[in-house]
Amino acid sequence: MQNKPDPAWQPQPQAAEKSPNMRLGLIGMAACVLMAGAGLHFYGGSKTQSNPTIAAESAGGDESQRIGLPLNVIAPQNAEQALAGSSFSAQQRADILAAVKRRDVRLVAMPVYDATGAGGMITLVCGPWQQTVGLTPKPTTVILPISMSGNVDIIPSAPPGPTGVGSGAITVFGPQALPVLYKQGDTLALTVIAQ
Repeated sequence: MQNKPDPAWQPQPQAAEKSPNMRLGLIGMAACVLMAGAGLHFYGGSKTQSNPTIAAESAGGDESQRIGLPLNVIAPQNAEQALAGSSFSAQQRADILAAVKRRDVRLVAMPVYDATGAGGMITLVCGPWQQTVGLTPKPTTVILPISMSGNVDIIPSAPPGPTGVGSGAITVFGPQALPVLYKQGDTLALTVIAQ
């Protein structure tokens, strides 16, 4: 048996394809628009703040303006040793260790340092716990009990002085300077991500 073509079928003329240069131009234009939109989103085109005082004041309060910090997790078997070197009271250490054993919280290490050379004292508030740390150029490791991610607020412990208090933290990606706090009531809001 032989298949014969249908006599009514005729090849249809097709429109000429668009030039590849036009297609590449459209793709390039779309990429530029996406990059411009991403730049506005990440660098806050509508929220430009040239004054660091305003930036530090606005960092507190609004959850969408929290700075994310990925920090190293302390293994549960090392929790007791890590807490022993912390500034928590004996009762707080026992409560935190019990929460770690129940897997309610994880401990993360947050090395903080003086990023501006002005020194100062800061208080780190993490849930019901808080610790006060003196800032020096050499990092001081603070142990934070958090769940998978948690909110940590940094506030000046004493009046910051004219240059403010500029802290930094060593994250899993390396040192990161944090915004300077200029007044006693300023709060630097962080979201700590345990990794």
